[in-house]
Amino acid sequence: MNNSRSGNISNLSMYHYKYDRPNNNPWQKDRAVVLQDLLKGLAVETIPEEGNKTERNKMMSQTTPKNIIMYGPPGTGKTYHTIYKSLELLDPSIDKDLLDNPDRRDEAAKLFNEYKEKNQIMFCTFHQSYSYEDFVEGYRFNPEKEGFEVKDGLFKTLCHMAHPQTSERQTTYQFDEDQVNFFKMSLGNIYKSESEQIYHYCIENNVIALGYGGAIDYSNCTEKSEIEEKFRAKYSNDTPFNIDAIERFKNWMRNDDIVIISSGNKKAKAIGRINGGYYYNPNTEIRYKHFRPVEWLYTDTELPVNAILKGKRFSQQSIYMFYREDINVESLRNLLTDDSDNNKKTPHYVLIIDEINRGNISKIFGELITLIEPDKRLGSKNELTVTLPYSGDIFGIPSNLHILGTMNTADRSISLLDTALRRRFEFIEMMPDYSLLPTDTDGVNIRQMLKALNERIEYLFDRDHVIGHALFLSEEKIENYLKVMQSKVIPLLQEYFYDNWEQIELVLGGSGSKGDEDVFLWKEEIDSKKLFGKNVHGNNPLKYSLNPFPSKNALLNVYENYQADEE
Repeated sequence: MNNSRSGNISNLSMYHYKYDRPNNNPWQKDRAVVLQDLLKGLAVETIPEEGNKTERNKMMSQTTPKNIIMYGPPGTGKTYHTIYKSLELLDPSIDKDLLDNPDRRDEAAKLFNEYKEKNQIMFCTFHQSYSYEDFVEGYRFNPEKEGFEVKDGLFKTLCHMAHPQTSERQTTYQFDEDQVNFFKMSLGNIYKSESEQIYHYCIENNVIALGYGGAIDYSNCTEKSEIEEKFRAKYSNDTPFNIDAIERFKNWMRNDDIVIISSGNKKAKAIGRINGGYYYNPNTEIRYKHFRPVEWLYTDTELPVNAILKGKRFSQQSIYMFYREDINVESLRNLLTDDSDNNKKTPHYVLIIDEINRGNISKIFGELITLIEPDKRLGSKNELTVTLPYSGDIFGIPSNLHILGTMNTADRSISLLDTALRRRFEFIEMMPDYSLLPTDTDGVNIRQMLKALNERIEYLFDRDHVIGHALFLSEEKIENYLKVMQSKVIPLLQEYFYDNWEQIELVLGGSGSKGDEDVFLWKEEIDSKKLFGKNVHGNNPLKYSLNPFPSKNALLNVYENYQADEE
């Protein structure tokens, strides 16, 4: 390699980005130092930068709080590790080898997706346009009603999953989805007072009731044709849905089937298990006359529709049977069955917020900023609730809901997290893990190369802008590493140093003349006299360009003159 290449600058003080720039902004001096100062007094957990992978995950597997933020430079595995952290939060007794062993990543990802299917994990990404209306609740246009209505946001929906708005679940039901059918019913009509009367009558008397079918007893009708004959004999001109409704209610429903009582098309307010046959009773305090006994599993609740259906809403029909493929079986099983029958555990839920520092935290969380504190959660000693501004609902955050955020410390577009939010979270710092990188790929020590890059970046800028190991976790081929340097690392350096090529040259270990294949940067002096004539005087500026086809030696040159600390 050519030791005469430029980059050996004797006085580095003029390039020291942290302290020696004119008009330094105190925040820009060293964001890492400022961050550590601001986090004093908080529980800040640091993930080892290198070394034993088991030890790294062991620290992540200790008892953790309700609200966590994993923060660090780009490419340090923050989003990657949300899978492991989520699994640990959902099941603290989980096999630790599943969290520590990279060979079991597919198994961990499969389990993670199973929890997502059960709606125990939800994911969102904060950005500058993300709002309270997206996160909690707000008015949204409903084309079906041709008007606006209050729609629950992601966070409110998950809170209702974790803690359905009811005093308690009535009972549990270990159902077999292959043996039962699932029905939706409405108890009531458009008149609110009568609807409430019908609903409360059914809840108190452990029945479901149907308003269609007229004043006819269909007890002896085993076929739809018999139902139609009786109905037409008395109501010849009435709607044929009366016949379909009675057919579904009397002949389709069977014992042990599950019936969902809707509240609009986005929520369920009760769930029952059918445990008796059809009967006719014209002498009740409500005008409905057709009944079936049920065992109520949930009452007076607010379950979001996606806890029951996959990507669909409830139809306005008074009674119908769901297609089996539309049922979110895992989520419904999680609601109706009860693992605590055996181990007395409450199911946990996790909301993953990627890029949590990129949103306007005060705007997104609103009044819920106080409620996320562990001691303000529902069931805690200092439990608090608020009245939501759009719906008027009384709302609290359940204790079995965890918030797991990720934060990229190199994001220059957003400053530090809102102070109110920062003190309500515990932080896990994630830095590059050099132990995951190879030490000999065709003679190149990728681990040593990344260390050299990062120590120079930390010296010239700060530790929040170092480069993560994940960028180099590709197939171990020289061509791949060269591509990463060209397409990811060098563009990042251009952003970090605002196209200050002298500093980029220092980070990359020097430059060479045009045509030199053993470097990433070419540097040449521009002859001003050739451009402007002999009358121009002054220093000739330098011109940098990227080598489009660097060789393996370009990687070696990055750490050629770097002296690593002893490990």
